[in-house]
Amino acid sequence: MVALNNLVLIGQGAPNQLKDKRQAKCVCAWSLDNKQFYRIYPVPIKWLRKWDVFSVEVEKNPQDNRENTWKIKNSKEDWNKLDKWIILGRKLSRKEQINILREIPKTTLGELIKNKTSFGLIKPKNIKFELEQRNEHTEKQLTLQFGEESLPNLDEGFAIINQCDYKFKPYIKYECEGDCSCKNKVHRQQIIEWGCYEYMRQFPGKEENLKDNLRLFDEDYEVLLLVGNLHKAPQTYIIIDVLRFKKEENKK
Repeated sequence: MVALNNLVLIGQGAPNQLKDKRQAKCVCAWSLDNKQFYRIYPVPIKWLRKWDVFSVEVEKNPQDNRENTWKIKNSKEDWNKLDKWIILGRKLSRKEQINILREIPKTTLGELIKNKTSFGLIKPKNIKFELEQRNEHTEKQLTLQFGEESLPNLDEGFAIINQCDYKFKPYIKYECEGDCSCKNKVHRQQIIEWGCYEYMRQFPGKEENLKDNLRLFDEDYEVLLLVGNLHKAPQTYIIIDVLRFKKEENKK
């Protein structure tokens, strides 16, 4: 067992259903102490929000050798009482959020692959947005009622949809700012950010507007891509979160 303290949640993927039917998400956290990323899973969907500070007790999954990747201690046995292992702190202010994004070193996809790094923050250029249709329609899996514990910006009773069951999958094509060692300088990666899938759930038929919601082409905003690698294909990276903020906020 390992105790990870003073973590801040930077990104979280859209929920997926585990083999035993639990609905869970995987999160990316930045250590305010060690100044490095950690992958934490499985996390119940009503636990932890973006920019929350938290501590957690974890253990290694012998089947997952990715760097800084941890499974919550006794996550299956204690699924309904994970407050035994997760201690929630405060939420960071907007100023603190931007300061953290400033301090995290920016990298390139080539550097991540070379060093077998789990996560990285990339400043993209020459961005293009794509929607790839995978299904005839979006298939709702489960409707949850959280009452007073409902997540912010979600309906009190809302549908949980596995990533693979959405009509569309969003992708970003981009080049890394900086010297990327990849032979193909243009990268195409799926976005798995939960907020993107919530947007598609709430606004069916308007999925193309997602690019505007992400501020991908808004000159007033700076965009950073939080990317992470896959379990069964560790040299393949996906976009965990599209982090965006006004350039004037960064100056302040």
